[in-house]
Amino acid sequence: MRTLYVIRHAEPALTGVLLGRTDPPLSEAGRASCADLHVDAPLFYASPLRRTRESAELIARGRPVIIDPDLIEIALGTWDGRAWTEIEAAEPALAAAKLVDWQNVIPPGGESWLDFTSRVDRALNRIQNGPFPAAIVGHVAVNAWLAHRLAGADPLSYTQHYANIQTYEL
Repeated sequence: MRTLYVIRHAEPALTGVLLGRTDPPLSEAGRASCADLHVDAPLFYASPLRRTRESAELIARGRPVIIDPDLIEIALGTWDGRAWTEIEAAEPALAAAKLVDWQNVIPPGGESWLDFTSRVDRALNRIQNGPFPAAIVGHVAVNAWLAHRLAGADPLSYTQHYANIQTYEL
């Protein structure tokens, strides 16, 4: 059986904002929650951002963690690290348009949905070559796209809490 565990990183030290490529470490609560996770996989994959690297290293408990740049969170450009209320106040028309068409409205300096999904697909294609079981420690947008690809989930309605494990049989 080819089991793939898709894990959202644990709670970061910075919350209440759109993180995107902002790179905070884990909070103390986030580090503690990783100690409670047990994943039976010999190999872990993570994005290069600190919150996923730290989560993967803590969950892997000495097993190999491969840092894959294609698993990095979607770039939100000038919106990275900002609260939604701040974005709405500064750019009300663009924020309103984004709410109507999340996948096709790109924040200034951000990454298109097509570019984002294409690179996550590249990572998934490599990971599907094995070995299995394997684990991906990712971000909410990355994991939303993975859930879409692996199980047909709607990426726009996808939710996953910090340090949550979803299991897929490929």
